[in-house]
Amino acid sequence: MPVDKYRGVSLQRELVNKIEEYVKTHPETGYKSLADFVTDSVRKRCEDLRILVPSPQPNLEHFNLTESGVTILDRSLEPPKGALVDVYFKPDAKNRLQAQCEYDETDDCRHVRFALDLPEVQEILQKKGWKAK
Repeated sequence: MPVDKYRGVSLQRELVNKIEEYVKTHPETGYKSLADFVTDSVRKRCEDLRILVPSPQPNLEHFNLTESGVTILDRSLEPPKGALVDVYFKPDAKNRLQAQCEYDETDDCRHVRFALDLPEVQEILQKKGWKAK
């Protein structure tokens, strides 16, 4: 870690203790440490004050891929940093692709369309010989 890339700040012990307890008891927030929480909080406040301009991030991002489906990070969903959505794949009796979004409980939503447009997914489906409907 480059020394001149980071700087430290002092915070009141009482505030630090409260934040550490919150991070420990609320793993669903995605914060792993005091530093994660403070960095995110300062960045958000700087964006509010227009000190920083938030960098645009796509709402949907490929997170993980397996032979049976894809996990997508949807930043438009809660908790604060988004939620993970699973889209599962399997063939029907005629070897046609069946895709199912666990979040929307449908085979036709933005998560399914996003997943099917991923080159890595298309490659797996082609390798398996599954035909799109």
